[in-house]
Amino acid sequence: MTDSDDLFHFELLATEGEARAGRFITAHGPLPTPVYAPVGTQASVKAVTPQQLEEAGATLVLANTYHLYLRPGDELIARLGGVHRFMNWRGPMLTDSGGFQVFSLAGSRGQKALRTLDDDGVTFRSHIDGSLHRFTPERVMEIEQNLGADIAMVLDECAPPDDYDVCVQALRRTHAWAERCQAVHSRPDQALFGIVQGGIFPDLREQSVRFLTELDFPGYGIGGLSVGETKAQMLAALAVTAPLLPAHKPRYLMGVGTPEDLVEGVARGVDIFDCVLPTRVARNGQALLRTGKANLRNARFAEDPAPLDATCGCYACQNFSRAYLRHLIMAGEILGATLLTLHNLHTMFTLMREIREAILAGRFAEYRAAFWEARR
Repeated sequence: MTDSDDLFHFELLATEGEARAGRFITAHGPLPTPVYAPVGTQASVKAVTPQQLEEAGATLVLANTYHLYLRPGDELIARLGGVHRFMNWRGPMLTDSGGFQVFSLAGSRGQKALRTLDDDGVTFRSHIDGSLHRFTPERVMEIEQNLGADIAMVLDECAPPDDYDVCVQALRRTHAWAERCQAVHSRPDQALFGIVQGGIFPDLREQSVRFLTELDFPGYGIGGLSVGETKAQMLAALAVTAPLLPAHKPRYLMGVGTPEDLVEGVARGVDIFDCVLPTRVARNGQALLRTGKANLRNARFAEDPAPLDATCGCYACQNFSRAYLRHLIMAGEILGATLLTLHNLHTMFTLMREIREAILAGRFAEYRAAFWEARR
């Protein structure tokens, strides 16, 4: 066992069906799983401070390699002590590889593509100023090691999920790039995760798992989902993929994170989630509730004196009415985005804590049924 293996090890504490409760040891402390990570694209979770994040219950934060490379630059962040010190976050952090962001630069019909893929890497234009840049597996590893998060992801190719021939080609590149990333990654306090691809196709997913598990990464991302396929297709691909991954390694479902996705992802064996949805919908005036979602722009909340959720312990629910929160949203006040973000994040963290407790107590099936019953 290497020093890195000793630092980054996963303890599986309980299972119920495919659902798992565990703990992943990182350089910035233990990470209880299952866990939801809010997305701090620019080394900032929008509308809230790191202190508010911690008080709300966050244990893991994601930062975006593509965006931080472009602005302010990974070398600058390294000179200032790494991304933890840069944003003053004391807990575990994860950086993606930029693969999904580059995928999104492909352009839709009628739009010019901003990136070009080849077997060595990807050339792309900045969405900020149009300048030309190049990502190779080796360059991405250099960037992520400069950022210094606890978990780094290999560079992968995220392909359209329902095009078999394109997925085959993307899988070949993803596997070759994973080997190249592993060969040059050298930071002992950072765990490098492989990424399983293969679209919605079971045979490609199985092939990807077999290849990547031979490389023996400390953990594995499940990529290429929630990128245009149906919910049923996503869950089917997940049900094929997750159980094939090593039981003693954490499993990270990348970019997926509605409350419903978290419950069903855990039921299929996922340990780590991230998604912008809770913070993004908050800025649009939407609150996540146990019964579903509420749009505070609706007129019916204009004189509602009740809190968003009477059972919620967040700062917004403990101190303000729906009427006041609606007023802030309608007036475009920044405080409205902050309060709804705090509530939505608290809701997600509470959901994950309750799921974990249910698995440890052997009653996850009961919890899952009650979750769906509340949404009828």
